Amino acid sequence: MTALDHASLFAATERRLGARFRLERLVAASAERVLFVGRDSLLGRRVSVRVNFYSSAELRTWFLREAEALGQLDHPAIRHVYDVGIVDEIAYRIGNWIEAEGLQDANARGPRPIPQVHVLARDLLRGLEHAHANGIIVRRIVPNSLLVSSTGRGTITDLRFCSFTLPHVPPDESPGGSQFMAPEVRDGGLGDATADVYAAGAVLYYAITGTEPALDPAELVPPSQLRAACPQALERVILRAMRPIGAERYLSASEMLEDFASDAGAYTTLSTIDATPPANEEGPRAWEKRLRRALGDDYELLVQLGAGGFGRVYRVRDLELERMVALKVLHPVLTQDPAVVERFRREAQLAARVNHPNIVNIYEIGGRAGLLWYTMELVEGPNLAQLVEKEGPLPLERVVWLLREALSALAHAHAIGLVHRDLKPENLLIARGGGLRITDFGLAMAIRGLGKYGGASSRSGTPQFAAPEQLLGERVDVRTDLYSIAAVAVFLLLGTPPFTGTTPEAVLAKQTTNRLPDLRRERPDVGEELDRVLRLALQADRNARYPTATEFLQALNRAVRRDQRAAGHGWTKAVAEPIRALLRRI
Repeated sequence: MTALDHASLFAATERRLGARFRLERLVAASAERVLFVGRDSLLGRRVSVRVNFYSSAELRTWFLREAEALGQLDHPAIRHVYDVGIVDEIAYRIGNWIEAEGLQDANARGPRPIPQVHVLARDLLRGLEHAHANGIIVRRIVPNSLLVSSTGRGTITDLRFCSFTLPHVPPDESPGGSQFMAPEVRDGGLGDATADVYAAGAVLYYAITGTEPALDPAELVPPSQLRAACPQALERVILRAMRPIGAERYLSASEMLEDFASDAGAYTTLSTIDATPPANEEGPRAWEKRLRRALGDDYELLVQLGAGGFGRVYRVRDLELERMVALKVLHPVLTQDPAVVERFRREAQLAARVNHPNIVNIYEIGGRAGLLWYTMELVEGPNLAQLVEKEGPLPLERVVWLLREALSALAHAHAIGLVHRDLKPENLLIARGGGLRITDFGLAMAIRGLGKYGGASSRSGTPQFAAPEQLLGERVDVRTDLYSIAAVAVFLLLGTPPFTGTTPEAVLAKQTTNRLPDLRRERPDVGEELDRVLRLALQADRNARYPTATEFLQALNRAVRRDQRAAGHGWTKAVAEPIRALLRRI
């Protein structure tokens, strides 16, 4: 149409409807219908004004029949029609105006953000569920008539080819968008709820991949092959919805929605602290299912990385930023006390301020449905307990290097008032490059008071790396962390903690004697000076230990230099000899 035609349509419509509806602009036009945005002067709100200029009785009847179908439905995911009429040669219908754009236009900028696709899936399926409950099969949903808001909210606007209007569709009118229609509908069938399930799956496929689905369902490329970050739950639901045979799909939009929500949950907002305790104890599977649902549109739960007394750690995908992160969720029993939740929030906020290459970054805290979690940087590597279990005691040079990195990190954290309180091999991770990363700062403080021993525990449940003052329930400070990291260093050298015991009381009894294992007998490569430094750091009396991580680190460096001199640089011999032999061969 020319600009003149648009002006004529605008003027003709305004003459007939201007008494109540003031037109603002023409949005779209075709031979069958014209869409304006305007204002209802009586109700004082923006509206969509859809107009049919009489050109044939068939088109007019079809237009009014669609208005009747829309008028029978009242759901936020379907455009609402509240007025319809005929004035001279114009038939019109008035609906709510939706500040959104067609999915086709939105996808022109790229596939939709994953959380928005989740929102769209829920809206679309709930809208279809409502239509089916009112006896209407939509049959056809195409991207250019499915409106999506900036937050992903979806609205079906086109019922021209639905079951209610089908007897009145002119024979020469082709629906178009065949790739978004179920095979049986393309072949001219009426279709049922499973046909709409297929259409929903096709639209979601397009939203998540930015690619129109193959016309032949057998040739459909799984969404994850086009977009690696596509959540497994969403892909599973889409592929089942788009099966060629209706009986193999979901039997209804409700079933499809329920299956999707069983994994992706029903939460469409950013995570907030809501630690309402569960009604009763749950098994691991039920607990994980609740976590999966609680994560909603924020994270996709992938695999469990570890478990302990406080909770579990999972690899998850941040669906907004499309990156892998680690998520630590506390056991629901620990979050029943509001004071614990508040302490957890404060400690996480403090820990998030730490910025050091040897400390795992905390990204955010959140919680829903009785679960409380925080997300952090994902470290692709084992913890020190796993490393020693696999390799046995570590070489002296590596232990010293790891101890230096740990003390550097602790000096930084202690300077801002953050004490770890639970340093143990399981909380010390090895990154891909071999560097040390400390995790779980502040967690023991958040949970303190819910059990004995200050919240510190090892893999076996015995606090073999906790300082005596922790086991006695006394106040802890930076020297508590220094004791623990020295105990870890001994563990790395010997393969066992410095003080063992089957109970915390037995460990405490040994600690108070200050009788450490004979490091130099069991590890002859440990020098006299290094042995003295570790013994000093492991004194039961905190006042006898190094007062700060910096002084501990300085003492460590001095001891290493002195031991090297005393050994005639023996540390470098193991490296130098193979190099000399290679040079001789060359």
